[in-house]
Amino acid sequence: DDRYTPTTASPDAMHRWIRRPLAAAALGGVTLHQYDTWVGDRVVNRNLRAVWAAIQTTYDYKFCINAEDPTSLTRVHERVAKRWFDVCATNGGLYIKLGQSCQQLNHVLPQEYTTLFSQMFDSAPPVPNEDILRVFRQDFGGKSPEEIFAKFDPDPIASASIAQVHKAVTKDGQRVAVKIQKPYIERQIPWDLGCYRFLVFALEKIFDLPMYWTVDSVCDSIRQEADFRVEANNARKASEGLPEGSSAYVPTILPDLTTKRVLTMEWVDGVRITDRKGLEKMGFSVANVMDLVVRTFSEQIFLTGFIHADPHPGNVLVRPKPKSPSEPEIVLLDHGLYVEASEEFRINYCNLWKSMVLMDGQGVADVCRSWGVADSEFFASMQLLKPYRPGKKAVHVANTTIDDILKMQMGLKERVKKLLYDTKLTPRELILLGRNMNIVRSCNKAMGSPVNRVAIMAYYANRGTYHTNPRLRPRQISNATQHVSGLIPWKQAYTEVVFRAQLFFISCIYYSTRVWQRLNALLGREAQGFEDMLEEGIAQTIEAKLGFKIKLDENGNAFG
Repeated sequence: DDRYTPTTASPDAMHRWIRRPLAAAALGGVTLHQYDTWVGDRVVNRNLRAVWAAIQTTYDYKFCINAEDPTSLTRVHERVAKRWFDVCATNGGLYIKLGQSCQQLNHVLPQEYTTLFSQMFDSAPPVPNEDILRVFRQDFGGKSPEEIFAKFDPDPIASASIAQVHKAVTKDGQRVAVKIQKPYIERQIPWDLGCYRFLVFALEKIFDLPMYWTVDSVCDSIRQEADFRVEANNARKASEGLPEGSSAYVPTILPDLTTKRVLTMEWVDGVRITDRKGLEKMGFSVANVMDLVVRTFSEQIFLTGFIHADPHPGNVLVRPKPKSPSEPEIVLLDHGLYVEASEEFRINYCNLWKSMVLMDGQGVADVCRSWGVADSEFFASMQLLKPYRPGKKAVHVANTTIDDILKMQMGLKERVKKLLYDTKLTPRELILLGRNMNIVRSCNKAMGSPVNRVAIMAYYANRGTYHTNPRLRPRQISNATQHVSGLIPWKQAYTEVVFRAQLFFISCIYYSTRVWQRLNALLGREAQGFEDMLEEGIAQTIEAKLGFKIKLDENGNAFG
């Protein structure tokens, strides 16, 4: 019979067909891993690590929470927080900034996250000198630092996640600080941001929560922060926005010695705003310095709308005022991250604060509605960083049980969706503005609440409702002042009197806490400061609204 008879492959032949693809895949994987590790700046390894963490996180929150076991949610929070902390610390670079952003969300994130991520600092080992010199030469047409400067210290004085700083002296004898970007950052950014977009999009779909609306703003701010020419321009505009005779100073940028990855600025000696001993050595009171800090950033928020978004203690120094050494002057550093608010947003935000102080619930609700925010009371509390409950008694949840917390957190999704019912309307300025306000609040708290932050900010918000923004052109000024000219004079005067009365009431509460602090100090006991009281109220508000039970330690770590 000549007909074809099919034959069955032998087991050895089948094994060879299976082993060969597996061996090729393994070899390819090892080769890709080694290339990515030693040549490709770890872009694949880092983002695969993040994707795998996201998959594990999804599984934990979808399948590992037991509604009958109140402690299961705490265990999941701890496990996921530890996982993402390790991812950020291992990946470094922009992931460090991602981890730091968790600290700024400490007023809404569970304690398990805030406690752990408060340990993440924006510091990293310096890269080898030859790598930094290569970046410098690439940006200066092959010239070395020794050819550009009279003196250049190859040992960095500081090293952070994306850059390191060197001391130098220009050829005309000026002392300067030279910030040089680390070589792998430019290549990692597109991959990191692409992975970030993918993860946020996927998590939004999986958990059905409004998350992706923040992505464009976050990615844009990171790209700008990595371009030192943007930072130089921000520094120039921030300096121009300071009022005449201001007790704040922005160091001069040297544009001829600044490129996309190298920034050269005037060297300024000073101490951090939280360095109590350093301030006392200069003869300055903590209260005067914090008053300057809060007023300076209030002017930016409510009067100019050009706002430093990362004013942590390392970026705000204090020195004697050059023309009046007995007075303090604050020096603003690191201008890579700014909020450039529209005039419409600035005016609305001023009106929001004014309405909150006046306990005008309708006014607050109107602004929130125009921004796509449904829960105006909770939103107002997050802006004031103090409880806002017009016409209601305080919410007390100290006796809330773990079972109550679990039930509230199980329904968290619907509450968050209700809070932001239309993210298309939500101003993107709010994303980074909250970061500024929370850092300033945290610094005031760390120094013992020496100033009434809420009253100072409210004062500038009220000024902002009739203030002419110096950054506007004449035609814009004409349009912006139309909202003031139509007000009835007697009504405006009455509102002003009521507003001042409310500020007086807030000040009375503040000074009563200061007196109580001093009395307890005389008796050798500790007492809550004004910011401590506000934080406790915010913690209760969040627990009542979202179910996050925020526990504050003696250093206030849960709040940054």
